[in-house]
Amino acid sequence: MDPVDGDRRRSPADPRALIKRAPGGTRVAFGLAAALSIVLTGPLLLFNPWLVSAAQARHGVAASLGTDQANVDRVTVAMLRDLFVGGPFDVSLDGDDPILDASERSHMQDVSGLVRTLAALEALSIVTLLVTGRMLRGERAARGRLLLRAAVGVGILALVLGTFFAVAFETAFAAFHALFFQAGTWRFGPQSNLIRLFPEAFWFETSLLAGIAIVVSAGLAGWLARRDLRAAAAPG
Repeated sequence: MDPVDGDRRRSPADPRALIKRAPGGTRVAFGLAAALSIVLTGPLLLFNPWLVSAAQARHGVAASLGTDQANVDRVTVAMLRDLFVGGPFDVSLDGDDPILDASERSHMQDVSGLVRTLAALEALSIVTLLVTGRMLRGERAARGRLLLRAAVGVGILALVLGTFFAVAFETAFAAFHALFFQAGTWRFGPQSNLIRLFPEAFWFETSLLAGIAIVVSAGLAGWLARRDLRAAAAPG
């Protein structure tokens, strides 16, 4: 009896008849993991001392704190480390008291919790993407379509949100904080060292870079998807 695929019979010479389909749920897991990886990879990579230092130098952070760039870099590196390990954010600018007061440190610990959660989701999504992508290696057309849908969907969303941040930054910034942080814990005055260290212009620029990073990730994912689709459509 000829092998069958659904209700259609195929000849034993048809290689598609011998393909073992991935278990149920694999495609859903692959699509979700692809979307999460595209969303999170670029923005999380922005939390590095080289890019942050360059942005701080452009926006005169050292002058606003009455110190030099080397001191700003030292403090920033310590804060980035605390951000990913859940540290106390008690680094000092002058070797005495912490540069941040108690309320600023509390907010940064809240930010750290969010960043570590997103980093864990990123790691999980990448592992899931690799595992399910391998499970779908015999279904390259389906894998390509799923990846392309994730890339297009996330790319469009990034462009919409990026435009919103570009034209209404203060509203978008406040909406983001209201979504993830408790009211009254994240607003600080212009004399705040946290604001001096990471001024509004810094966050405006970083938000736009995050949007660009997501669009670039989506473009790379779309290119990989097209490779799968071309390979699946190739004769033989």
